[in-house]
Amino acid sequence: MKYRALSAAVGLAALLVAANAATADATAILDHLQNSPATCLDLSLARLGEMIDMHGVAGGYGGFADVEDNDIVIHAYSATAKPDEASCKHIVDRIKTAGRVDPKTGDPDDPASGYTSLFSYPGDDEFKIDRSYAQTVDSMFSIMVANGETGDGKAMACQSRLLSNKITYQRQ
Repeated sequence: MKYRALSAAVGLAALLVAANAATADATAILDHLQNSPATCLDLSLARLGEMIDMHGVAGGYGGFADVEDNDIVIHAYSATAKPDEASCKHIVDRIKTAGRVDPKTGDPDDPASGYTSLFSYPGDDEFKIDRSYAQTVDSMFSIMVANGETGDGKAMACQSRLLSNKITYQRQ
C-alpha cells in the first residue's frame, strides 16, 4: 500500500514537472518571439504571400514570397493544374494581372505595379533610399510557378520577371 502511494506521488510529481516544463518552454518561446521585431522586409513578404494566396484560391494555386539573390521571388504551385506550358502561363498571367501588370506587354498600369505598395511604409523617405524606389522594387520581382509534383520530370515549371512578357519553361 505504501508502495502504491509512493508510486502515485512520484507519478504526480513527474506529471507536474513535465507540465511546468512545457509551460516554461512555451512562455520562453512566446517571450522571445514577442521581443524579436519583424523587419519591414518580413512584413512585406508576408503581405505579398497573403495576396498571392488570396488571388490563387480562385485560380487553383497557392504561393509565398521570398528573397533570393536580391530578387523578390513569388513562388506559386498547383497540384491540380495540368503540368503543361499553357497552365503554367495561365498562373503567371494571373499573378501579373493581380499586381496590375499587363501580361501581354509586361507593363504596369501605373508607373509601378500594385505589388510595390506592399514594400512601402509611412514615414520612409523612399527618395533617399532610391530615386526611383517603386520602379526599382518592380525590377526586383521574379515569378516561379510549378504545376504538378516536381522531381519525376513530369511537372512543368515556368518563370518570368514581373515586368516582362517572356516566360521560360522547364520540365522538373
